[in-house]
Amino acid sequence: MKTPMKLLASALLVLATLLHAASFAQEYPAKPVTIVIPFPPGGSNDVLGRFLADRLGKLWNQSVIVENRPGGGSSIGSNSVAKAPPDGYRMVLVSSSYTTNAATRTDLPFDPLKDLKPVSMIARGQVAVLTGSRVPMATLADLARESKTKTIFYGTAGVGSTQHFYAELLNDAMGIKMTGVPYKGGQEALLDLQAGRIDVVVGSLGGLLATAAGGKGKLIAVLGKSRATVAPTVPTATESGFKDAQADNYWAMFVPTATPDTIARKIHEGIRVVTHTPEGRQFLAKMDGEPTESSEAEVTAFVKTEIDYWTKLARKLNISATN
Repeated sequence: MKTPMKLLASALLVLATLLHAASFAQEYPAKPVTIVIPFPPGGSNDVLGRFLADRLGKLWNQSVIVENRPGGGSSIGSNSVAKAPPDGYRMVLVSSSYTTNAATRTDLPFDPLKDLKPVSMIARGQVAVLTGSRVPMATLADLARESKTKTIFYGTAGVGSTQHFYAELLNDAMGIKMTGVPYKGGQEALLDLQAGRIDVVVGSLGGLLATAAGGKGKLIAVLGKSRATVAPTVPTATESGFKDAQADNYWAMFVPTATPDTIARKIHEGIRVVTHTPEGRQFLAKMDGEPTESSEAEVTAFVKTEIDYWTKLARKLNISATN
């Protein structure tokens, strides 16, 4: 049984800890902050991350640095943040690969539900199908027809990545069999599509727009319930006769789980301010993103639901990190 003096000492220690945490949060950020992008430069995560870094830096009057850490379907970069000190100075900008990767790999070096926590759901966007010139295809019907007589190659950012899952979902919904080609990141797959070495990339519409706009690929469908504002002439898969080809994409910011809530809220508020300005909304709209306001609990529940959904699909389609 603790004596009154020991109880007083314990209470003072707790109070000192709380005061220190509050003071630390009030000062945050007192030094440069790093946003880890778990993909190579050029993709939608990279573009969004650099926009956020610039605007958060101005908002906080502090340097915000972008660090690309590609590989492992986003697990390498995510793990570098999961193992970082929980002080808010290192965070990771993830997208749907965070949950698809968790659905296929039992050897992840971190626990996606325990070692990282979301501070903000930044935006949601459409998924689209982009074709190259090696086998000209202007519609999903063309893709279905050509796949019966030719080997159609699709590019992915690795087994378990969103591009992998989206393409296999399309295979299943259309009753076809495209062959996957893994890359370190989606941007490398796009370069090979432009060079005529692969035929299809299925990924975030925001990450495919530049290639399509430059005439290096053709958007033939979006996998959402309605047409995308940034590509109004591109039909949905449902309109094209494949109603089961449904998927969307998201972007979210995560920090180590033990990061104090006061700091997590400050990061959340900074991102909310940046993305909800007219400039932020316009930027997101150009990459087919719409600002999303969600609490930590809501994003955590969403991530659990997504992992469950993709795990079931992985089992159905026999997708694993070893195939």
